[in-house]
Amino acid sequence: MIRRNLTYAAIMAACFGGPYTYFNPEARQKAEAIWNQVSAYIPSGETAKATESPVASIEAPSTSPVQLPSDQPNPFVPPSLTGDGANIPLAGPPVYDFLEVFNFNADARWVSTRWPRVSTTLADLNLEGLRAPLVTGSQFDDLAGSITYYFDRDGHVQRITFHGTTGDERRLVDMLTRHFGFKHEPTLDAGLYLVKWNGDPTSVLMLRNATIINAAQPHTRLNVALEINRPSRYYGLSPQMAETVEQAKSAQRWGKP
Repeated sequence: MIRRNLTYAAIMAACFGGPYTYFNPEARQKAEAIWNQVSAYIPSGETAKATESPVASIEAPSTSPVQLPSDQPNPFVPPSLTGDGANIPLAGPPVYDFLEVFNFNADARWVSTRWPRVSTTLADLNLEGLRAPLVTGSQFDDLAGSITYYFDRDGHVQRITFHGTTGDERRLVDMLTRHFGFKHEPTLDAGLYLVKWNGDPTSVLMLRNATIINAAQPHTRLNVALEINRPSRYYGLSPQMAETVEQAKSAQRWGKP
């Protein structure tokens, strides 16, 4: 039981600490040190009992994958409420199409039903956030980190953010360019994709190579910072993302020198 609690603590620290440690090298080093200490107590897949295995894992599931429906999910169609909360993994059920979770018609009830643990965060006086850990699967192009839905006073999603890692960005980029209008921008980083309104960024995907690229951990090759905002005259980039984009531009990481 103690080992399981430590496993949960490690996963939650990695997921919910992502947005902060992504932009803070000192905090990232501390988080890595804590993870290394905790991982010594986490049972390996070879010796652990079935009841002690981590709830959310990047390893491939032993069961056969569920067949995908023929119709592709639409980001503006309300997701269905399914599943038994007692049996839902900590990072939520597997995601076979990114549009299942990057969905602007999600509501607070759906979020709390899909994930057994959700934290609240206040973006500003006008948006309330619900944050959950997200592991979409075990492939190199899957995502692992935290996803946050920001709701306005009417309960509508106005912003979705994701902070985490991936081993291959092409699947995510394809979804964002085809369904949300992201366009590539020249950059010195691993990748930068923007949605602009009157020349100003309103949604951002920023990809950066990990500080240390470990061949034994291919799923963590790229750090991902994503913010999608619903087209609106009332809501734009969050202050944190706006500052990050401006700092990168001032450092001539992207844009015209």
